[in-house]
Amino acid sequence: MRFVNMQNHDPVEHFESLLEWLDPDRERADAKYAGIRQSLIKIFTWRKASDPESLADETLARVMSRVPQLGRTYVGDPSAYIHAVAKKVLVEHMRRPQRAGSVPETTDTEIQKMYGCFEQCFPTLSPSSRQFVKNYYSKERSKRESDRQDLAEKLGISANQLRVRIYRIRTTLEKCVQACMEQEATI
Repeated sequence: MRFVNMQNHDPVEHFESLLEWLDPDRERADAKYAGIRQSLIKIFTWRKASDPESLADETLARVMSRVPQLGRTYVGDPSAYIHAVAKKVLVEHMRRPQRAGSVPETTDTEIQKMYGCFEQCFPTLSPSSRQFVKNYYSKERSKRESDRQDLAEKLGISANQLRVRIYRIRTTLEKCVQACMEQEATI
């Protein structure tokens, strides 16, 4: 089994390592991944999480970062480990202030600041990442799924790999916007 160093490779290689850990047979690994992701979404939905798909992607991204170590030492069904990570992600999600009933209202000024931070952060992404985000989110909601499948085929990757790639880009962008907002708050 080949495991990659997560810091030196792109998300597709990280995803490939996860699939390899799930099952050496690519078709069975794809099926396991899809089944695990769907079960995570259901769990987060049942627990009334605000964005079940993002939490499922966050869970899988965390597991991907651990695959190099896990693949050598973990004994048992990988899905059990993934579901244990999901429980921790859910606990963290539920502890966030906005989940505890103390949601501050967002003012127009805050929205404008956030938009300004987004406009500052978006150009910091690589040109290919910016184009990828535009293509991923460009269509109206009803047409997105078929357009995303077309985008995945065009890139020569699976729909799951497409979601992993957009999750990583979105996380980078969110961190930048958050840092900008915090900097704006201190000014």
